[in-house]
Amino acid sequence: MKASVLLGRLQQDVRSLNSSILIITQKMKYVVRNEKILGRNLIVLNKKLKGLEEKIVSGQIGGPAKGSQDVSELEKKLEASNQLLAELQVQLTQLSESAASKEELQEMHYVVDSINPLKFVTLEQAKDLVAEKSKKKKPEKK
Repeated sequence: MKASVLLGRLQQDVRSLNSSILIITQKMKYVVRNEKILGRNLIVLNKKLKGLEEKIVSGQIGGPAKGSQDVSELEKKLEASNQLLAELQVQLTQLSESAASKEELQEMHYVVDSINPLKFVTLEQAKDLVAEKSKKKKPEKK
């Protein structure tokens, strides 16, 4: 009876580990997707910034007084964007450091599959099984 209860618990633990691995894999996919999106956004913002710089230099945006105001506003917005980007990079770095890589997840999955923890018994279980077998084999003397 003890062996089946422990086996059930072990099966539950393996299912739980498998679910955790699947969740971590899903989170890694989201991190990679968000990283790609941030990269694309950065490229678009850089192109826009270069276009604005070219217009400012060529004098297409505002007069001299208005142009300096626009430039200072743009610099403030650019600084705010840079701070936000830096914060996002820090968060992305923290996420990527705290999450397991796809290779690590595959390795863990391989180890769990190859070990097959459902086939293992504890020392106590083995002693109980041996004791039960020895009781059955010993004929009682009358």
